[in-house]
This record gives sequence, structure tokens and C-alpha cells, in this order.
Amino acid sequence: MDTLADAEVKIKEMEDLEDYYFGADKEGKLKTLAASVASIVDAAQREVGGDLRKLRVRGSYLRGRATSLLPGQEGAAEALLSKAIKLDPQCLDAWNVLGEVYWNQQSYAQARNCFEQALDLCGANSVSLRNLSMVLRAIEGDRDGDHESAARRSQNYALALENAKKAVALDTNDPENWETLGNAYVGDFFVNARRPDEINRALIAYQKADAIYEKWGKRNPTLQLNRGMAAKYIEDYNLAFCSFKKAHEIGAAGAAEQGQKVLELVQRLAFYAERKADLKVKRLKELLADFPKGRSLAELRSGENASTPVVARVVAIIERKDEVPVIIVCCDGAGDFFALSIYNAELSKVAESLVPMKSLIRIQQPKFRQITLSGPGAKEISYPCARVAHPNDIGVVGGGSLGVAAVQSLFSAGAARVSAAVPATANGDGAELNAGPASTAAEDPACSPNGNGKAAAGEKQGGSGKGSKSKHKKDATAPKAAA
Repeated sequence: MDTLADAEVKIKEMEDLEDYYFGADKEGKLKTLAASVASIVDAAQREVGGDLRKLRVRGSYLRGRATSLLPGQEGAAEALLSKAIKLDPQCLDAWNVLGEVYWNQQSYAQARNCFEQALDLCGANSVSLRNLSMVLRAIEGDRDGDHESAARRSQNYALALENAKKAVALDTNDPENWETLGNAYVGDFFVNARRPDEINRALIAYQKADAIYEKWGKRNPTLQLNRGMAAKYIEDYNLAFCSFKKAHEIGAAGAAEQGQKVLELVQRLAFYAERKADLKVKRLKELLADFPKGRSLAELRSGENASTPVVARVVAIIERKDEVPVIIVCCDGAGDFFALSIYNAELSKVAESLVPMKSLIRIQQPKFRQITLSGPGAKEISYPCARVAHPNDIGVVGGGSLGVAAVQSLFSAGAARVSAAVPATANGDGAELNAGPASTAAEDPACSPNGNGKAAAGEKQGGSGKGSKSKHKKDATAPKAAA
């Protein structure tokens, strides 16, 4: 008879509480379960049946695992897990949870060593690989922006992606593997200057994770936040809005605000497109005067004259606090308004190069997309959008290339806790996603690969070699512009 099986069950309950329960009594429940684990281990060791050394190893690990799930008990957990490893250097679970403890303390070098030791001594396993992927993206290089540190950061993110792929290959049925792969794609997208379309791979990974969680009857707020942020990057605002709404319903703090800002942005851009910014007839005529020949929005939409640049007047530059992408409201010679999305550009430099209501621009080979969001009450909000991957694709009439506004992303990451708010209920408790007026509210700088925004995309640090989970932690990615 396995005398410690009941302790394993209690730890699984603790992990589920930590990941999926948001009640005010959460900490009390965790402490009660941790005490039960300790009692079961003590009772088993008093019986002294079977292999005593193996019992001591497993008992130390179980105590350490339970302790690691309690707030502020990292030191005690570290001691217990280190004891298990000293007794058995091939105790995979202990290596993985000890690495998690160091992660929670932001001791990334020690966390990395634990996961690498787990792989070296215990063999390939998906938990160590995905955790190593997270740590590689959290390790800070020198912040001087020199070529050597930038190259090292680039290599870390590329290696992080490879480890995440290996984790998925070993276990396609673990949603945390898929979620980590999605986050690794997002990081690599920014740090190693991938094409905007390639972030779709992250969204596919998130969808895989979500499908497994749904099959298990679990709901993961971190995953929904990550997917919402990734969807914002490629302007899939409908998916972003839905993901933030789901995150809010689960109980993720800040998700309702993120969803509201997405809604307000789409409303604002749709307002420009539909009502031509409410410009008076005389002002609109002035705006359309002296237009050079070029491709129109209608031709871009239909695919005609693909080799001819689109010529447009800059109407407004949307203030988004260095969000991705930079968005400019333009109109063509026919008076059709549209949003121009520019990736790999810095908002302040774009604003220095363009004068709203005056500057004319030539846009080389933009991609057309009609952006649609299904808002509250199933009301569709939509606007036409042209997108370019780099400001070099835009020339200023009477000036030079907008390439001067290009920015180099220096992407960094670190641990942070994903906090949870009380979920909205049927009687209206909690924040809600409400349709507001088309305002000038800018989007939050939560994920800003081209400025000074702080990160929001997160990851949970998985603990045991059996795919167990632990405290909600974020692999917070905060890209910063080169000086």
C-alpha cells in the first residue's frame, strides 16, 4: 500500500486551488491542505515500512512541494527540496519545484541551473524544458544596449522557443506546454524581428492550450490574458476583446479594462472611417486638394494596381503610448478614410516626421484588412485598415523615408504575479465590459515592443515532472526601445 498517495492527492488539490480558485479564503484552504500533507508524511515515516531512503526522499519532496504553494514560504520550501535532492540527485520533481521556488524569488540563474540539472540527470521531460524556456526569457542581459548583450538576448529567446517546441513534442496533451510555446513565439516575434503574421503561431498554440483546459473543465486567466495581448499585436481585436472578456469572467484583475480599451480603440477608428472625422465640407475639400496620383483605398481593397503606392493624407496620429502597432488615420484622394498600421516604428519619431491634416505619404505594397469587432449586444464595429511591416515602406511627399522612425526592440522579461479580482456575477458585482462612446482614450502600454511600456503577457511556472502546476506567475515581457 502506498502510504503517501493521500499526500499526492492533497497536493493536487492545492495546485488546483492555486491555479483556479479565487475566493477570499484561498490562503486558509492552502494552509489546511499543507498541514494535512505534513501529517500524512509524518505518519508514513513513523511506520517505517518499505525503503526508508526512498520514503525520506519522497517525503521531503512532498513537504517541499506543499510548502512552495504557501505565500512567503520559499526559504522553507528550498530547504526541504534541497534535502530531497541531496538524498537522491535524480529526484526530477524536486529539481523542477526547486527551480520554481528560485523563479518566484527572481533568482533566474539558480532556476536555470535547476532545470538544466533536471534535464542532465533525469533525462528529457516536458516540464523542465518549458520551465527552462521561461527562465531563458526572464534572464536579464546587460542593459547598455551593446551588440554583445543584444546578441545574447536574441540567442536566449531563440533557445527558449526551441525548448518550448521540444516540450510540446514530448507531451501534446499538457496545456501548459502549449501555453509556454505561445509565449515563446511572442517573445521571439519581438526580439528577433519576426514578421507580424508569424504571431499567428502563438495564437494557434494558445488555442491548443485552451481546448485542453476546456476538455478538463478548467479555466486559466493567464492564458486568456496572453492570448488577448497577442491578438492585439496583429490587430485581431475581436479575438482580443473576447479573450479579455473571458479572463475577466474567470477573475483576472485588469482584464475588463484591457477589453474596454480595445473596444474604445475600434470604436474610435470606425468613427473616423464612417464619419470622416466629422470634418466640414470645406475642410474636407482642403484635405483632398493637390493630391498626387497614386493608388486608392478602393484599389487596395480590390487588389488593383498592386505595383503603385497608395497615396494618402495624414489626418490624425493615434496616441497609444507606444503600443503595437503605430496607427495613423489617413484619407485617400477619393476622400475615403482608413487606418494605417505601422509595425517596427516608434510613435514619437512618427509624430516628429508627420503633420496631421498636412503631410502626404506614399505607402508601398500595404496589406489590406477590414477589421471587425463584435461588441456588446452583438453589434459589429468595423473599419478599413492598411498595414506595413516597417516604416521604410512609407515615403513622405516632399521629404524622405519614414524609416527614420524605425525602432529596435530590446525585449526583457521577469517574474510577476498574476493577480485575480472577484469575478463578475449575475447581479453585477465586479467590473464589466461596457460599450462606451468613441473616445480618445489610448490603449494601455501593457505590451509595448517599441517603447517604454511594461509587460503584461504572463506564464505560470509549472512544478513537478508530472505536469503539476504552481503559483500564478508572469513571465512579464517588457520590450524597450534602443537609446
